[in-house]
Order: sequence, then structure tokens, then C-alpha cells
Amino acid sequence: MKIILVVLTSLLMSLAALSQGIKGKISDEKTSSGLPGVSILVQGTNNGTVTDANGDFSLNVAEGSYNIVVSFIGYTPKIIPANVRAGETLTLNESLAESSEILSEIVVTGSRSGGRSRIDSPVPVDIIPVSQITNNVGQVDINQILTYIAPSFQSSRQTISDGSDHIDPAQLRGLGPDQVLVLVNGKRRHQSSLVNVNGTVNRGTVGTDLNAIPATAVDKIEILRDGAAAQYGSDAIAGVINIILKTRAGLSGNVSYGQNVTSYDKNYILNSGADESVNVSDGGTAQVGINYGLKIGDKGFVNITGEYVNREATNRTGTYTGQIFPAVNGNVIDDQVMGERGLDRNTFDMRIGNSKVKGGGVVLNANIPVSAKLDVYAFGGYNNKKGNAAGFYRYPNGIPAVVRDNVFAVYPNGFLPEINSDVTDISASAGFRGTIGQWKFDLSNTFGKNDFDYEISNSVNYTQAVTTNNFQTRFKAGGNAFSQNTINLDFGRKFDVLYGLNVALGAEQRTDKYTITAGEEASYKNYDVAAGVAAGAQVFSGFFPQNAGSHSRSSVAGYIDLEQDITKAWVLSAALRFENYSDFGNTLNYKVSTRYKITDRIALRASASTGFRAPSLQQKYYAKTNTLFVTQNGQQVAQESGTFTNDSRPAEILGIPKLKQETSQSFTVGTTIQLNNAFELTVDAYQIDIDDRIVLTNNFSDGGNAALKAQLAAANATTANFFSNAVDTRSRGLEGVLSYNTKVGQNQSLRAVLAGTFIQNKVKKDASGKPIIHASEILEQTGQVNTYFNREDLSRFEIASPKNKQSLTINYKAGKFGIMLRGVRFGEVAYWDPTIDPTKPDTWPVNTLTGQKETLDQTFDAKIVTDVAINYDLVKGFNLSIGANNVFDVYQEKHNHSGNVSLGRFVYSRRVQQMGVNGRYIFARVNFIF
Repeated sequence: MKIILVVLTSLLMSLAALSQGIKGKISDEKTSSGLPGVSILVQGTNNGTVTDANGDFSLNVAEGSYNIVVSFIGYTPKIIPANVRAGETLTLNESLAESSEILSEIVVTGSRSGGRSRIDSPVPVDIIPVSQITNNVGQVDINQILTYIAPSFQSSRQTISDGSDHIDPAQLRGLGPDQVLVLVNGKRRHQSSLVNVNGTVNRGTVGTDLNAIPATAVDKIEILRDGAAAQYGSDAIAGVINIILKTRAGLSGNVSYGQNVTSYDKNYILNSGADESVNVSDGGTAQVGINYGLKIGDKGFVNITGEYVNREATNRTGTYTGQIFPAVNGNVIDDQVMGERGLDRNTFDMRIGNSKVKGGGVVLNANIPVSAKLDVYAFGGYNNKKGNAAGFYRYPNGIPAVVRDNVFAVYPNGFLPEINSDVTDISASAGFRGTIGQWKFDLSNTFGKNDFDYEISNSVNYTQAVTTNNFQTRFKAGGNAFSQNTINLDFGRKFDVLYGLNVALGAEQRTDKYTITAGEEASYKNYDVAAGVAAGAQVFSGFFPQNAGSHSRSSVAGYIDLEQDITKAWVLSAALRFENYSDFGNTLNYKVSTRYKITDRIALRASASTGFRAPSLQQKYYAKTNTLFVTQNGQQVAQESGTFTNDSRPAEILGIPKLKQETSQSFTVGTTIQLNNAFELTVDAYQIDIDDRIVLTNNFSDGGNAALKAQLAAANATTANFFSNAVDTRSRGLEGVLSYNTKVGQNQSLRAVLAGTFIQNKVKKDASGKPIIHASEILEQTGQVNTYFNREDLSRFEIASPKNKQSLTINYKAGKFGIMLRGVRFGEVAYWDPTIDPTKPDTWPVNTLTGQKETLDQTFDAKIVTDVAINYDLVKGFNLSIGANNVFDVYQEKHNHSGNVSLGRFVYSRRVQQMGVNGRYIFARVNFIF
């Protein structure tokens, strides 16, 4: 009731306001032509507008004195004093000078004071002008765009990893996908329902599906590279990604098509290392995006985006060298059978590469002024994508003997089972914002939901095939859903203290819900226990009814955020946030940051903060049995691995510690330097200590424990794994951006950006160099600590993602012609074999390729990927761009780990990746804007 009264009071006050305001025109300083789309904002408020196609604007404001912030990407922003008298309209005609896009744009992430330029911000913030750069890049989704532009951001598409094939996990500063908070227009974005449970990078994490937001709908993305839990809440340990949607009026869009044109050595094991490359054309990607905006009054708008993407699969499989058909009288008969059936080894290829994805979505972004003091706003979207990926090939020789005859009646040459995904993502946010007296307020409700359903095809439940060849081959395996509803009430006000004090405070209530839906009976049921074969659909068995259900939790939070301009040169800010969770209690976090200008061109900045990440509901309640392939005696063996909840009976038997929140401490120090009007530089160093990092353990066997064996059998599993707080970590890094922007002659411009990050992520160790593992006494006593957390887990934290990444981007524009050149260097990565002791060479396995004893550890050297794009303005409003990503067709090194490359199938590692394994990508794009 109080909230309703507040809104009604604001509405009545606004309707009584006198008619006065500000109007004018914003022009380019050199050409004097009007600039469309320039942001006009009353500093410290949400009252603003943008210029029209001629550069004109008008803005309703009440009587009083204001600072008007004028900003536009690529130009130096201005802050203009304005004194508006009752009943009068003030005219402001201003011009903007071109500058670097990197530092001069106004940012809103990390500060509630009404926006500062990047160089004035006390914390490092990257600005990615998505709406501009898409003209020059072949990537069509946000994850890939950011990977090649923002060095601190990394996302590699996964393969042979169940659901992770369909939603790309992403990292910031080499930390987990769930340690970065994602906002849209400043409001919390919900996570995916997917848990990354396979053996890839980011195993055990839950991220946000950035690709569910069409790139066509995005104006820019702000990446806050600093801990911000005290400002925004849980997950903001590595930083914050704020996706800002388009607001412009008019029609724009793009149509693009591209595909991989590449070559790789498919038979490098079969031919004993000889380089016999095969030419491949695949991964064809068609994309269409349309954006239309309509101006509502002086500062209102409705902006709608629609986008469709059809991405074909890619495949970089190696040729299988193992036995294909069952032996006869002890003799391998592969060549004979293949000859009789007109087959060769290519018939038995796996699909190792990008999944096939087809889908699209719509996004709405709207702001409707009710009066000079009250706006109603709403934004949100709907996205659906359907994916298809494959698992390990089930070769005839590997099909259990008890079911072979019946399976061969349907699959005489074995089968390659497929995972079909149906992923739906919806979001909606709406609210009121305005002013009450001298206070601004924002009341909003944000809802988001992600549904991930699985259907398995070209498969079989072996226990159905024991007695019949009329078995099911397609299964509805169930799925997961995650929803989040967040209510925010925020207040802010500027006080005339020293050079200005901004006070922001607010409250938040959030409700999360996670649901597991059971698969149909045949997808999981064991129809013949006595047969001794794996139950459930091959590649991905269905979710059990006993694991199905919904789980929820709620939290409430309150914060205060102060930002004081002590002098014109010195800014000091501080934030404090308290949160209470219904399932694990309270947390209190702080942040302090400062920036001091030594001169007008040189500034120092620093911050210190604490943070936390609540265990996701997915990590608390996910329970499932998956088929994993593990290396035993040099062979790949199928293993039914059950993921059990942390509070389950198997976890209790094994002594798995209880799940709790992660906590962190962060420190950042840096400098911003404007060398002259063309050069700008930022350098920041950071340290992040995270305690009680949550991991997904490795697979525990029953070890002869009858009670545990019974629990596993009930889940159709032979091993068990769990989520647990296993280790503490320390992350250190150095990040820098150097930009150069200049005019060359009358119609030419040159912009170059050199950016880089250097990352050192370490699990904390004792004096002897041994990782400190938070294991229970039971695990210690039974000698199972290495199963709890092993060397491969260690490598995922320390070296499985690039330790450094650098990029150089050059954009040259001459009249209607433009060119973009970009080089991205992905630092080295490594795989560490979990089964060996590096200090005991006598225990190392024999490499079947070399005949030598060696570990399966492998370091992959740094690689440079080069992109080029040429664009031309065909006619007014139309631009054609053609280019190539990875124009020199660079691949990461071939791998020699994971069971001696799994009998030739894996040419490139699926455990660790740098830039993916797709090779050269050729594209063409038509962009239009009216």
C-alpha cells in the first residue's frame, strides 16, 4: 500500500508541473552536421532523451538548475550547466568533438551517480558498442562477439558434453560463469537451468545464456571488471556484464551468411602422424535481424527487435582406428564386413564440433513518459532455439553381447545417438521511475525463466532390447527449468556537500525456483535388471521421477551506496549490502573505491571489496545419471555416473562436506592516461581471493560398501559425484587498453585499439606446494581425497583457460569504404592427467604412439587468430561487409591426452580449448539503417 501511495503521489505532483524545458541541437564539431541518436541526460536522474535524425532534441524538466550530460559513442562527452526558469524553454545548441570510443563514452555500470565517462570512473569498465561493431564482424552471437573483443571475456563452444553443447559457458577473468553477474538495462538477468556436468572447462557451474539475447537488439555492453556484490548482490565476484538495449527511432537491421571453409588432418593417427589434410565446408550460418523504434513524445520510445539464426553443425572428428565389429573366433573381421557392406571407416565418424542450432527471438524495450516527473518502462523478450548434437558412437563391437542380435536388426552398423534440445528463454521487466521532491526513485519487477528440455534420438534402452528388436529409438528425457522473480525499489539523491554527494539506497526481494521434469518411462527405466546392461536411453538417460520436482528459495536485501566528489579531482565511493537467504542465512558485504586526477589527463584509481556467491539451486538439487566415457587400460569404457545432491544418503555415507556459499575479497588498482587528444590508456591490476569454491567432484565407486552400492543401483549408476566446497583460490591479473583515434584528411579516420589481459589463477596450497583441499575426515581416512578433487580439477582452475589474451583492432574509414583488421592472441592452455603422479615416472603409462612412458599432461602453445572485413556504403542507409574470421585457418595443437586421443577420434582436445576448432569462417553481411 505504501508503494502505491508513493507512485500516486509522484503522479499527482508531476501532473501539476509547469510547462518548461530544454531544447536544442547537437552537431559534429568539424562538419557542423546534426548528430542523430545523441544521449541527453539530466545528471543524477533518469530523465533523458536522444536527438532525432537532424540532431534536434527537446526535454521537459521542472524549474531549477541542472547539469546536462551530452554523450555519443565516438565523441568526447560534455556536461553543460542549465538554469531553467518557470514557464520558459531554454535553448542549448552544442557541438561534440570526435574522440576514442573506448574511454569517452558515459557508463552507468558500477556507479549510481548518474553516469561518468570511462576515464572518470573509479573502477575499470569496458564499453562494447555492439550496434556499431556488428558491421565488421562475422560472429552473430554475443558470446563470440565478446570473446574476440574483450580480452577478459572467454567463451568456447563445447562438444560431446551433453547440454553444454547447446549453451556456451562464458568466463570473465578466467573465473566461473556463475561468478559474473549479468544485467539487462541495469536489472538482474536470470541464469540458465543447465548445469555443466561433463568433463569440460567450467564443469559444475551454472551460467547465464547470453546468446538468448539477440545481438541485433543490443546497443552496447558495459563490462565492469571489478567485484560488485555490495552494489548488485550475489554472483558479482569477477565483475558485472550490463547489456543495454537499443532505444533509437527508425528502422535498421542486417542479413548475413557465412560458413567454415577449412582443412584439418582427419587421419593423423590412422596414417601414423602423416599430415593428410581434408578440405571441409560446414557450419553454414544464416542470420536475419530487424530493429524498429518509434519515438513517443519528447523522451519516450518503443523499440522492437526480431532475430532468426540457423547454424549448421561443424565436425572435426578424427578417423576411428579401433575395432568396429565383434571378432569371430578371435579374429578381427572389420575389413571383410566393411567390404561386404560397401562401407569404410568414415561411415563410423563421430560428430565433434559445434552443435546444430536453429531459432530466434523478439525483444521489446520501451519507455513511456507519464509526465515530466514520471516514466513507465518495460523491456523483455522471448527466445527459442532447437539444437542437435551427438555423443560417442556405439560401435557394433561395443554393444553388449546379450542385446546384439536385436540391436543389429535395427542398427546393423551400430549407432550414433543424438541429443536434441528445446531451449526457451523468457524475460520481462517493468516499472516506474521518476522523482519525488529532490529524490529520484525506481520501482521495478523483473521476471525471467529458462526451460531446457531433452529429446534423445537414434538411440536405444538396452534393457528394452534384451527380448525384442521392436524397441523404442526416440525418447523424451525430461528437462530442467529455472525461474527468478526480482522486485527492486531504489532511491537516489544529490546533496550539495563539497563538490557533490550522491546517496543511493534501496531494497530487493528475490525468489528463485528450480524444477526437474522426469522423462518418459523408457528413457530411464531398467526393464531387465538380470541382463546386466546399462538402463535408460543411450547417450542421455531420462530424469528419474524420484528426482523430479520443484525447489525454491527467497532472499531479501538492503543496500546503501555513497559517492562523494571531495574535490574536482578526487572521488570517493562506498557501498554496503546486507542479504538474507531462506536456505543458508545472512551475508554482509562492502565496497570502497576511489579515483584521483593527478592532472586533467592522468588519474589513479583503486577499489577494495568483499563478495559472495550463493550456491545455485541447480547445484543444490540437480540429480541425474549420465553415461560418461573414461579411460581404463588405454581403452574408452562407458560408465554410468550418478550426480547426487549434496544432502543425499550417498553423500552422507562418503562424508561429503555440506554445501555453503562462496566468499571473496577483491582489490584493484589502476591508472587512466590521456596522452593527447588521440591516445588513451588504462591499466588495472587486481587480486581476487575466493574461499570455498564449489566444484563437482569426480566419480566415487561403492568401494565394497553395501549401503552405497544399493543407493547407486537404485539410480542405475555405478559411480557417484556431488557438488561441494572443495578449495580456495587466488586470482591475480593485469589488464590494459591502449587506443588511438585520429582524422586523416577530410573524409578519412583511423582507430586502433590494443587490449590485453594476463591472468594467474591458482588453487591455494600449503608450504609443500600441495593443494589445500576441504575434505572430511571420512574422505581422508578412506583415501578418497584424490577422487574428491584431482589434478584435472586443479588444471581447470589454473590452466585450462587461456592464461592471457591480447587483441589489436584497426579500423580505417575513407569515405564510403572501410576496413577492419584484427588479431587476437589466445594464450597457452594445458591439460593435466588426473591418473598419474608427476613425481613418479615409473608409474607413467606407455604412449601407444611413441612407445615411451610419459604422462598424458599436455601444454598447448599460444595461437594468433586474424580477422579481416571490408565494408562499403552502397547507397545511403545500406552497407555491405565481406570478410573472414581466422583468415589463416589457424587451429590449436593436436592433442595426445585422454587415452591416447581415444583411438583417433579426437584430433583436438575437448577438455581444454582456446578459440574453438572450426577454422576459417567466410561471411557476407548487408546492414541497413533508416
